[in-house]
Amino acid sequence: MAKRKQEVRSLKTTELRVSSEGDSQTLTGIIPYNAMSHDLGGFREMIAPGAFSDALAPESDVLMLRDHNPGILLGRTKSGTLKLVDGKDGLQFSCAMPKTSQARDLSESIDRGDLDGNSFGFVTLDDSWAADESGNVVRTLKRVDLFEISPCSFPAYPATRVDVRGLAVPAELRSRIAKRSEDDEAEEANDNGCYCGCPECVEDNCDNCSDPECDDPNCTANQRSLREADENRRMRLRLALAD
Repeated sequence: MAKRKQEVRSLKTTELRVSSEGDSQTLTGIIPYNAMSHDLGGFREMIAPGAFSDALAPESDVLMLRDHNPGILLGRTKSGTLKLVDGKDGLQFSCAMPKTSQARDLSESIDRGDLDGNSFGFVTLDDSWAADESGNVVRTLKRVDLFEISPCSFPAYPATRVDVRGLAVPAELRSRIAKRSEDDEAEEANDNGCYCGCPECVEDNCDNCSDPECDDPNCTANQRSLREADENRRMRLRLALAD
């Protein structure tokens, strides 16, 4: 049997919160069910209720990391510092934050609204693919092996282009996905490969992008803001370490 492919998805969210009780802090959030993704490269995706049921098993070991960095471990189900609950709207998570400088920095970034992304890594165990009457291809994740949840600085879901190689796409839909992806690239991408729909980016003027929520990795304005945000984060870390 072929080895199953590890996948990562990221999304912007308003559900990340940090609550405090005494000197303890708890990070909470949710991975939503039945929420349609943006175009992932010829298809869209949603998570069916109960898809994360395997993660609730006693022997599971799901990690909570910062930006997918195994060196910044915030909690894990194995130790009980990360707790998962399967709710009707999605997989709810609650992490008792460690008393570390990285955890304090993360809490501050979330409280300020600087960090609004949540990402998760998984291996698909069961999915289904279907096309509607308009030819839109939708993948439904029905059962996945969740191995990681990461609050992240740069959510990538809207800009993600998933490589379908290694995924169990039905043969009759694979060519349709490829064609839709090629059509989208031909019709929507500007000369920089940017898919942002603001007037400036459509006119190949990404330096003056007017979409404040633009997260296209090929948009030069977004690349600049990401570099500035990363430099600000590094500066805060240096100041925290200096203290």
